[in-house]
Amino acid sequence: MVAIIFLSLVAALLARSTSAAPLFSTTSSSFRLDVHSHVVPDLYKEALIQAGYPVTNGTVYTSGFPVPSWDLATHIEAMDLNQVNYSILSISAPGVNFLAANGTAASKLARNLNLAMYNYTQTYPTRLGAMCVLPLPHIDLALEEIEFCLDTLKFDGVGLYTNVNGTYLGDRLLDPVFALLNNRSATAFTHPEAPGCAGAALGYPPGMSEYPFDTVRAMENLLLTGQRRDYSNIKLIFAHGGGAMPFVANRIAGQTELVSKGTVNASETLAQFQGYLFDTASATSAAQLLGMKEFYGGDVSKIVVGTDYPYVHQPQAESGLQVINSNGNFSPEEMSLINGRNALAVLPAVADKLGLR
Repeated sequence: MVAIIFLSLVAALLARSTSAAPLFSTTSSSFRLDVHSHVVPDLYKEALIQAGYPVTNGTVYTSGFPVPSWDLATHIEAMDLNQVNYSILSISAPGVNFLAANGTAASKLARNLNLAMYNYTQTYPTRLGAMCVLPLPHIDLALEEIEFCLDTLKFDGVGLYTNVNGTYLGDRLLDPVFALLNNRSATAFTHPEAPGCAGAALGYPPGMSEYPFDTVRAMENLLLTGQRRDYSNIKLIFAHGGGAMPFVANRIAGQTELVSKGTVNASETLAQFQGYLFDTASATSAAQLLGMKEFYGGDVSKIVVGTDYPYVHQPQAESGLQVINSNGNFSPEEMSLINGRNALAVLPAVADKLGLR
């Protein structure tokens, strides 16, 4: 492992003079930071295949969705085409959740994926950061991985999923993880995962309709178990415009006092939900964008850019970014916040690295 890190550092030093610089200013109001992009190393595809995920014509499928081809050079090219200055890398669902029954195997794959992401960030240090993947629900192993990734690899934060094989964010089993992140005021990016009740998707890929509602389930559970209240220093980003939350928040808020037996009221519910950041990946229609803005009461400081590349292909990602900039719901000053400044506020190490404080 030490050898891998050493070789990565050497590669990074060599790459500083040759790695692709962004084709646009990193100091202008058009600076764009993508908090939601993924990597698909070969070792990850191999692990999925070995675990029994189906393969058709050379393409592996998870939850009915094709895992895309990916390589580092093409990722940087896509960033340039999308005019993205800086991307945060993470592992999309299912992460290492499919190995949850075997803590040793899950931990090994998580470590290898995190080292791979570290290598990518060192090859393009001014273009890429990363959120680590964790071997949950194995708490001790996850705590070890958090400390390694944040302290040794200097990652920008931690990747979470709405649930790991039915263990949702908010489950008190996860308190030690949340306590560690809370003590560090860490940033965590939360990606939806297929719910355990597979039949709810009616046989269709859960990413179509279940992902938005699993995001709601996670936020609802964080509220009603009190976990978010207890660990409020964590800066939590939820993918895909917060799923369905902007559209069902008032419905939930109207019932929480009854469900919680008076421990949580409607205003506290909305305040907690509005404290999360939502990214724009797969949330680029005029209705979704306006819904997010209205959900936050007209304040756009919690909206950040996400593309979901390469699961959303480059042309689609580019089109989505263009819609965000031209839909008419945001002023130029608000677009400056959404494009990059909001994300930099919760990713201070990135701001320092790029001289954008």
